[in-house]
Formats: sequence, C-alpha cells, structure tokens
Amino acid sequence: MDNELPTLQWKQNGVTHIVKLLPGGRIGSLCEEMLAEIRETGGEPDEKVKAIRRGDVHTVRRLQKPEGKELASAPLHEWEETIQGPSGPFPVTLIEPETPVPAAGRPCILYFHGGGWQYGSRDIVRAPCRYLAELADALVVVPDYHLAPEHRWPAALEDCWLLLRLLMEQAAQRGINRNRIAVAGDSAGGNLAALCAHRDRDRRTGIIHRQILYYPALSVCDTDGIDGFRFDLSDYIYDDAQSEWIVPRILAIWRAGKRSEANYLPEGISSRLAIVSPLWDTDFSALPPTLLITAQYDYLTSQAKTYAEKLAGAGVPVTWANYCGVAHAFVDRCGVYPQAEDSLRLAAGFASQQ
Repeated sequence: MDNELPTLQWKQNGVTHIVKLLPGGRIGSLCEEMLAEIRETGGEPDEKVKAIRRGDVHTVRRLQKPEGKELASAPLHEWEETIQGPSGPFPVTLIEPETPVPAAGRPCILYFHGGGWQYGSRDIVRAPCRYLAELADALVVVPDYHLAPEHRWPAALEDCWLLLRLLMEQAAQRGINRNRIAVAGDSAGGNLAALCAHRDRDRRTGIIHRQILYYPALSVCDTDGIDGFRFDLSDYIYDDAQSEWIVPRILAIWRAGKRSEANYLPEGISSRLAIVSPLWDTDFSALPPTLLITAQYDYLTSQAKTYAEKLAGAGVPVTWANYCGVAHAFVDRCGVYPQAEDSLRLAAGFASQQ
C-alpha cells in the first residue's frame, strides 16, 4: 500500500500543523476502509469492544489480537529479551535491519504500546514497529510493561524508565547512537513516553532526543481546570449522515477515562499530578522536539492540541499531524488503513532527523 494522502500544512503560534485529508480532499466522513468494516458488522460493536465498555479487562486481553498487516519488506533481525524491573521481569522485543550498523550507531526508538494501561501488548504493535525499524534504519524496542489493575501506577512508568536508562547505558554494545534515542507510544503508551520525556528533563539525564506521541492520553481522565483545554463535539467536523458512527468513536476514550483511572491509579493518587498526567505539568520548556499524531475522530485529539500549544509556547519545536477520517488506535491497522502507513512514514522520518 502506497497511497499519498492530500496534505495541508501551515505554521501557527509556533506549532507546525499537518492535516492529512481523505483521498480526493474530503474531510467530513470516515475513511472508506472503516466504512466497509461498519457495513460488514451492521454497525454493531464486536465482543472486544463490548468488553472494553463493560470494563472486563481479562476478556479484552483474551480477545485482543494484531489487526494490522506486515508492511516491512527488508530483512529484519528480531529477538526477545527479559528485563528485571521493579515489579518483576517483563519481556521486550527488539527489531533492527539486518544491514551493517553505521559507525555512529543507529537511531533507537523505544515504543510503548497502548491499551489504557490495562491491556494491549507488543504483539499488537509488532507490524507497525517492524515497519518503523525498516523506514528509520533504527533499533526499535517494544516492552510488555506491567499492566493494571494487577500492577497499578507507577509500575508501568518505572518499567519504561528503567528500560530507557538501560538502552542509554548499553548504547555502545547495542549499536545505538546515544544522541538519537526517541521515545514513542500510542494512547496510554503515549502517556508513558511523554512522562519519560518530562522525567528526563526534570532529572537532567539528557537521554531523549525526540518524542513521537500517537493520540496520547496526556491527562488521565481529569481535564477540568487545565489552562487552554477545551473539548466540545461542535469542534469536530463531520457529515450529519455519519454522525451515528462518528460521534460514538469520538466519545469512546472520553467515556472510558473514569474506568481507566479507577483501575490504574492507587487510592490517594490524583490524576492531576504531573507525574501521572503530563498535561498537568506547569513547565513545558526544555522538552525534546515533539511529533503529535492524532485521529480526527478521537477525544484525545483535544488533549494533543492543548499539549502542542503548551510546548510551542515554551519554545519546544512541535509538529501536530491530524489524520482525517479515522478514529482512535488507527495505527494498529497498518496495511489496512492508508492513514496508518502514511503516519508511520512521517514518524520514521521524524525519528531519523539529526
């Protein structure tokens, strides 16, 4: 699949905006691939979606499976390792091209999968991460961090932070360019990537070169009182003829927020803390150059917009790419949705920059 999507681009108030339109320049409807899936099911949610709505974590984990297709065509070396973390061992997948490592080392992308801190896995994002490794000529590292409710905050964050530190310490032996380590992640994984970037800045460890955040959960549910934040359905452009399909997709993550908070955060820990929700930080300066990738029909796009504005206001280079016609978790459908493939090319190019 090699579809070029019509693109609008401009810079405003320090934010580089990229809008990826639907083929033909359309903007107010779902992509044809998603519409075909809706028609095939009669618009009814599948069992996994029903389990997500019920908060049945174990059923979601049992039913989840990779939904994308293999896009990588070059030979790749892929292997597994086990890392001893604060909450116990956790497995990690590492992927890199089979080509010789450059003298200066390869870029490294540490990618955290989504799933509301409760489900998801490295297997779900294996196909997009393999494509990233090929496109960016990078070592891509994907952990299965500890999940809630069995392991509540900060277990996942501490796994991710430990792995980031290890990659920096072992850069030479792993063929990593120490000056080109990026963190990336989608949804809850985007939250963890951003938290690592904020911690890297606060502790002055100087590890992270760039951050790539796919529809990140930058605030764990509670957004009341965040300066500049706004969420209103009237801000979303859609044709009334498709509202019955589009509006539920916009609201899906918003409705799931309270359940995620209850399962993820220990009693007495507020989602308003910057160590939990990076959007609640009061200082956005000195963070790494950031690429935000969002879906047009997703509540979390509102959070990304506010984060982009705060980063730009603090002098951080930030690009916000919004993909029309798709909803949350679209990168999981690489090889199915052209928007997923396009976004991975954008992410790989960003990670590859000096």
